[in-house]
Amino acid sequence: MPFRVIAEDKVRSHRSPNPLFQQEFDSVQGCIYHLCNPTCGYNVYDLLDMEAEYLGSAGGLKRDSDVLQAVVLFRRKYTPSIQSLLERLLHASPAGSLLFTSDYQFGPSARRFKTPITLGQFWKLHDRMRLRMNSLYHIRRDASSG
Repeated sequence: MPFRVIAEDKVRSHRSPNPLFQQEFDSVQGCIYHLCNPTCGYNVYDLLDMEAEYLGSAGGLKRDSDVLQAVVLFRRKYTPSIQSLLERLLHASPAGSLLFTSDYQFGPSARRFKTPITLGQFWKLHDRMRLRMNSLYHIRRDASSG
């Protein structure tokens, strides 16, 4: 991968003193994978695109009906590797599902999207700048992909 991936067998939030999404993490079994900058701990900011028509936050700020919303938008040079990683993890999941979370300590309050989406739907949200910071997404295996 052109970035660091830190894997842990204990699914836990690293945010303190108030762990984000820990209740959901406690309800699943598996591993957690942190996507990180190529050279720097758990920091993810180099993977996020903070340019174009939005302004500096982790991932960017998007104007939506005069409201600024923090969004997750991966840099194009990392997107194919992130897509490949998510596909492999989803294929390997015995439950056929992943939890994708984005955590930005100074971002908006947490949002939990409980309706499962496919990986294709996830990437459509990404490409439309609709993936939100401090959010949890349930990604499920598409029935046609086995």
